[in-house]
Amino acid sequence: MKKILTLITTIALSFSFTACESLFDNLEGDKTKLSGDFLAETEAGLSRMMAALYQSLPMGSFEGDQSTDNAVNITGTYMSNSVPSYWDYKTMRQVNNLIKIVEKSYEAGNISESLRDTYIGEARFVRAYYYFGSVRTLGGVPIITEPLDDKYDGGENAGLYIPRSTEKETWDFVLSEFQAAADMLPKTRTDGTYRANKWAALALKSRAALYAASVSKYWENAKIETSYQAVAQELTYMKKEYAADYYKQCIDACEEIINNGGFSLYNAEPTSLEDAITGLTDLFLTKKDEEWIFGKSYNDGTPSASNGFDWNNSPYQTRFDQATGVWKWGLYNINAELVDQFDYYDAQYNAVNGTLATRTDGKEKEWQAQVYADSKNAEKIDYIPYKNLKEIFANKDARFQAWVIYPGVNFRGTDIIIQGGIWDDSGLKICDSNQDYVEAGGKKYYMYGDKSAENYSGFDQMGQANNCSWYSTGFGIRKYLDPAGAKQYSTNPYYDIRYTEVLLNYCEALVETNQKLDEAKKYLNAIRRRAYFQDQVEPTLANVLKERRVELAFESDRAMTLHRRRELYRPNHPNTSIEEARRRALIPVVDVRSGKAQYVFVRANMYADDTDKNASGYQTLPINYYGGISNYSVNKLVPNPSQE
Repeated sequence: MKKILTLITTIALSFSFTACESLFDNLEGDKTKLSGDFLAETEAGLSRMMAALYQSLPMGSFEGDQSTDNAVNITGTYMSNSVPSYWDYKTMRQVNNLIKIVEKSYEAGNISESLRDTYIGEARFVRAYYYFGSVRTLGGVPIITEPLDDKYDGGENAGLYIPRSTEKETWDFVLSEFQAAADMLPKTRTDGTYRANKWAALALKSRAALYAASVSKYWENAKIETSYQAVAQELTYMKKEYAADYYKQCIDACEEIINNGGFSLYNAEPTSLEDAITGLTDLFLTKKDEEWIFGKSYNDGTPSASNGFDWNNSPYQTRFDQATGVWKWGLYNINAELVDQFDYYDAQYNAVNGTLATRTDGKEKEWQAQVYADSKNAEKIDYIPYKNLKEIFANKDARFQAWVIYPGVNFRGTDIIIQGGIWDDSGLKICDSNQDYVEAGGKKYYMYGDKSAENYSGFDQMGQANNCSWYSTGFGIRKYLDPAGAKQYSTNPYYDIRYTEVLLNYCEALVETNQKLDEAKKYLNAIRRRAYFQDQVEPTLANVLKERRVELAFESDRAMTLHRRRELYRPNHPNTSIEEARRRALIPVVDVRSGKAQYVFVRANMYADDTDKNASGYQTLPINYYGGISNYSVNKLVPNPSQE
């Protein structure tokens, strides 16, 4: 087995996992510590082995939404179909070896029975997570539950090739492993670490079961022909009739957490809109135990510990140190289409459609081609004027206000200027480096809102390779940023899964199976009430999915939701990119044609090379829902459809 080459998914996402206490400190992924020479079959040795295995969990990350229709990194391409994935024979062997060593340690009297069960439960949790990462992107993979060292002789068994299991068998294994982990793990951890407990295993089971149910129910929406080997052998194939059982497993796991886990929504009953905004901000600055189920810590006790998020994603005007010469700021850009998903409040704090009103004809789904290259079409539109940059965003969802940097918002004591154009009698000019200023009412108005680049945060140098500091969509991320001030070393933790997701998983599974809709309505509106909405919406699938997109924005959920529901692919666009797959921007423009300044907002596509309305560079054919199997011929595995 030692000579079997590593199977590496082509959609892998690497990350680091550190915790701040005990033996989970500062391993930095050093897997040499897993060697037999290191092991003493003691609790200390077992802890260090386990800590290293956590390093490879295929979690999301703070940057997880930046290749979806929610957001984009200013330095990167726009949309892809990738989700966190994983497969590695070596690390799988190490998990299985750890289980074997735990048993030996118990038999030798080095650890108690309860500690044995905890370690084995934890190892099975890790193994389930690894396999979850593999099946969702690769389909069925080899299921290996023992080290196999004693079966490797270097001779005729040198290959020891394990065939792929079917996709359904692999999903079933994932769910059974998460359940076994939940049955063995304690309800709480008293050592102060971020290690898995019973509720983490059940929460991840709910996520995996919902994923399996969705893939089953919607697999034929991106159907792959049986002429492919992997489909014919059901290695990349799921049937609609599988969905009911998977939805039930999701529901059962969620109900166990809801009824017995002791969790609750943080700041569930805000007393005002301002209180809601404050609570939604605070939720992501420190670990909130009532909502936290599982995730990552970035605080290892050293002064330089950091997740690096604040340093790269603060708006240009509020960056940590303007004298450092660091040039990557405002990297996290939020798609203007997502902004429309955040509802407005009416006078009674009921929800009103959140689509931003930019034009008098109401055609808000029309997006201009690269207006900084050609603005003639945009000039023909009758825009709605606003008195300042932020008026159009007044009364938006508390989550929008807490989690999004938008034009005109006051953040860290600074009015964030995000503007990209001037409109005077000579015409509309957008992202024009040659435009200095215009005058109106005795005041000078500049292209980007100010004469000095130090005093604005958007649209400068659009279409240029060195544009790495100014928002390119009109919006940046605020979620995870400390409102008190920019930080070079930010250590706020990352929620891999929180209680709100469990509630949303529950609501979706109930709605998909048309049962307990009163419960789905209750929890769906509890999440909305935390955002200070006072009305009640019905538990329809559309409402649940909208709430999921808004509530879990920037938490690595969007790619997985589109992937599991097979919504990256549109049946009416079988061979081309979907129209939605592009970077969208809302460009504030100061309009001085009347002699006084007012603001209009232009909806535009912001690919640097986009000269018409045809999306470029992205497509999802059905075979692309499964990644490629590396070294499949060496390991004697059936390849995936995209590799035939």
